[in-house]
Amino acid sequence: MAIVSNIKSLQGMGIYADRGARSPSLKFRRYNLVYGFNGSGKSTLSRLFASLEAGRPHPKLPVGGTFEVALEDGSAFGCPTNPVGLEQRILVFNSDYIEQNLQWAVGRANPVFYIGADQAEAANELTKVERDIIKADAKKESASITEKAAEKTLVSFKRERAKSVASRLHLANRKYEAPALAKDYDTWKDDYGPALTDDELKVAEDTCRLAEPMPRLEMISFDKATIVAAYRFIVDVCGQSLATVALDEVQKYPDILLWLKQGHEYHESHGIADCLLCGNAISPERRAVLAAALDDRVDQFVARLNKTVERLGVLIDSSTKMGTQLPTLDDLATEFRIGFREVRETLLKDVRLLVNQLSTLQSVLFAKLERPATPADMQEIAAEADFLSTAERLDAGFATANKTISAHNQAVTNFAKHKAAAEASIRRHFIIDCRDDYAKTAKELNDATVQHEAEVKNVAALRAQANELRQKIRTHGPAAGVINRLIAAYLGHGELTINPIDDGYELQRHGTPITGVPSEGEKTAIAISYFLSSIEADNRKLSNLIVVVDDPVSSLDTKALNFACSLVRSRLEKAAQVFILTHNLQCMNEFRKAWKGKVRPPAGKEPTATFLFIDVTIPEGQPRRTSTIIEMSKLLREYDSEYHFLFSHVLRFVEQPDVYDDHGYMMPNVIRRVLDVFLAFKCPGGGGLPGQLDKLCVDYPELDREQLAALERLAQVESHSDNIDDLLSFSTMTLEETKGAAAALFQTISRVDAKHFERLKSLCR
Repeated sequence: MAIVSNIKSLQGMGIYADRGARSPSLKFRRYNLVYGFNGSGKSTLSRLFASLEAGRPHPKLPVGGTFEVALEDGSAFGCPTNPVGLEQRILVFNSDYIEQNLQWAVGRANPVFYIGADQAEAANELTKVERDIIKADAKKESASITEKAAEKTLVSFKRERAKSVASRLHLANRKYEAPALAKDYDTWKDDYGPALTDDELKVAEDTCRLAEPMPRLEMISFDKATIVAAYRFIVDVCGQSLATVALDEVQKYPDILLWLKQGHEYHESHGIADCLLCGNAISPERRAVLAAALDDRVDQFVARLNKTVERLGVLIDSSTKMGTQLPTLDDLATEFRIGFREVRETLLKDVRLLVNQLSTLQSVLFAKLERPATPADMQEIAAEADFLSTAERLDAGFATANKTISAHNQAVTNFAKHKAAAEASIRRHFIIDCRDDYAKTAKELNDATVQHEAEVKNVAALRAQANELRQKIRTHGPAAGVINRLIAAYLGHGELTINPIDDGYELQRHGTPITGVPSEGEKTAIAISYFLSSIEADNRKLSNLIVVVDDPVSSLDTKALNFACSLVRSRLEKAAQVFILTHNLQCMNEFRKAWKGKVRPPAGKEPTATFLFIDVTIPEGQPRRTSTIIEMSKLLREYDSEYHFLFSHVLRFVEQPDVYDDHGYMMPNVIRRVLDVFLAFKCPGGGGLPGQLDKLCVDYPELDREQLAALERLAQVESHSDNIDDLLSFSTMTLEETKGAAAALFQTISRVDAKHFERLKSLCR
C-alpha cells in the first residue's frame, strides 16, 4: 500500500508558510516523528490528515485554505480538490478525535465496531470486497493518470495549434487562443469543402496584415466608338482631293496649290502688280482666274486638316496616358492581384500598339497638309481590320481591369467585413488542416474520461457494498474488553472500565457509572486505549493504515508517559505508516530513541524513519509568526536534553548582533531556559534563580555581580519554565535588554566552566 511521501502544496493554512512545487520535499517515510512547540501548528497538521480521513475539509481548518499530499506511487489527494480515496486508510488521534468520541461530562463514549464471530461468511465477503476496492482504486488512479495525460495532450495540441494560427492572423493586440480554436473546430469540423491554396492563403494573410484600408482607385475610361470613328474619319480625309480647282497648273502640278494660293494672296494684300517670281505683269484677267480658283473652300479644307491633326494629337496623348492609369499590382488588394498581372501586361501592349497605329495616321495627315490637293499615300497606315481588332481587345481588357478596380474599391469600402472574412478563411483553413488530429486527440480524452468515470463509479459501488456489509455484521460489545485491558495495563489497576450500552459505552468506576470527570491522567489513558482498540475496527487491517497521533501524552507522570509512548509505538509498529506529532520533549525522546536506528540504518539499508521539526520564526519584514516543517536539528536528534539546541540559538544571537534574527522573539525565554539548566547542574538545590546566582558568586568570587544584573532582570520578567514547549510566548524584554542578558549568560558560563563553554560552542558549530 502506498504511503504519504510529501506535502506537495499548502496555501492559507494559518501559521504555516505556503508550500509549492519549489518547496523541498519533506521525505516522509514509514515512521515519522514531528516535534514542535505549543502553538507551532501541530493541530493544523493533524487536521490535514483528518480531512483525508473524512473525505472532506476539516471544519476547523482556515476557510479558503488548500493542501495536497503526494503518495509514493505518484497519486495525490487534498482539499478542496480530490479529498476522497483515503478514508479507509487514514486514522487520526488528536483533540478533535477525543472531543468527537468521548463525552467526559456524561461518562459516555461512541461505539467501536468489531466484526462479530457469528458473521464469518459475511466477514469473508467484506474482506474480498475490500481487496477488490484496493484493486479498483489502483485502476481508478491509473485511469485518472491516463485521463490527465490525454487532457494535457489535448490542451497542448490546442495551445500550439492556436499559437500557429494566431501567427497567420496578425491580430496585433487581439488574441487567438485555445478556446477560440475549440469553438472554430465545432463550427467547421463537418465542413468538407476545399482548404485554401498556397496563393489564397498568402492573399488572406496579406489582408489580415492591413491595419487600415488601401486607397480607392479611379476607373479607366476607354471609348471604342470614338477611337474607331476617328480612324475612319482621318482615313477618309486623307483620301480626299481638291478636284474643283480649275487651274491647269494645279491640275498638272497639285503640290503648288498652297504655294500659288499664298503667293496670290500676298500680291493682292500688298498691291503688287508684277509677279515677284518672274517679274511679268499680272493681268486683270489672270487675277480674276486665280481669285475664282483659290476661293474659301481651300481655306476650309486646310483648316479642317489642321483641326484633325490637333485632335489626333490629343487622342494619341490620351491613349498613351491610359497605360499610366492602369493600377500596379501593389495598388490592388492582394486577392485581386492573381490574374491581373496578365491583364495589365496585355493592356499595356495593346495601348502601345494603338498609339503606334494612331501615329501612322498622324504621319499621313502631316503629308496631306503639305499636299492638300492630292490624295495621301495610305500604304503606311494600319489596316482597318487590325485597328478594329486592337480597339476591341482594349475595350474588353479595360472592362476586365475596371471590374477588378471595382472589386478592389468594394473591398476598401467594406474593409472591416472584408478583413473579417479573410480571418475566417484562414481559421477555417487550419481547422480543416488539423481536423483529423484534433478529432483523434479529443476522442482519446473522451475515451479516457469515460473510463475514469466508470472506474470512479465502480469504486463507489464497492465502497457502498463494503459499508452495507459492515452495517450488517459489526458489533461494539467485544471492543469493550480490548479497551478495558488496555486501560488496566496503562493505569496499573482495573478500577476504571467501560461497559457496552445500546448506543456506545458507559464509563464506570468499580462497576458503577462514574460520577464527576476523570482525572487528566485517566482521560489520557482512556482516550489512547479507546483509539488503539478502534484501529482494527470495521475489518480494517493495520498493515494498510496510515495512523496520525497528535500528542499522545498529557498530564502524565514519567512512568505513565513512558508506558503510553511504548504502548503506542508497539501497537503501531506494523502500520503502513505512522506520524507522531508532539510538543513534549520527553515524549519526543521516547520515540526518537526507539526509531533512531531507522533514521540512520546500517550501510546498505534504506532509512525508514524521518525526524522533523516545526520551526516557528518571524521572517524579517513580516508582522506575524510563520511555521515551516524542516529536518530536525542534530542537537535535538542526538541529545536527550534541549540544552544544546537552545544554546545554539543563543550563540547565533550573540555572534551576529547586527543581523536580524527571525527567532529573536523567543530569545528571552531561550536564554532563561539555558540559564536554568546550567545553574541546575552547577548549583543544585532550591532557592530559585536569584539564590542560585548568589551561590554562584560565592563559589566563583571573580564573577562581577553587576554583570549579573541583566540575568536577574531576566529572572524577574520571565516565569520559570521547565520544558521547551513553552518557548513561543512573547516577552516584554526589549531587544537591548535581551542582548545584554545573552552576553551576561555567556560571560558567566565561560568564567565558571571555560572548557564546558568551548565544547558547547564547538558542538553547535
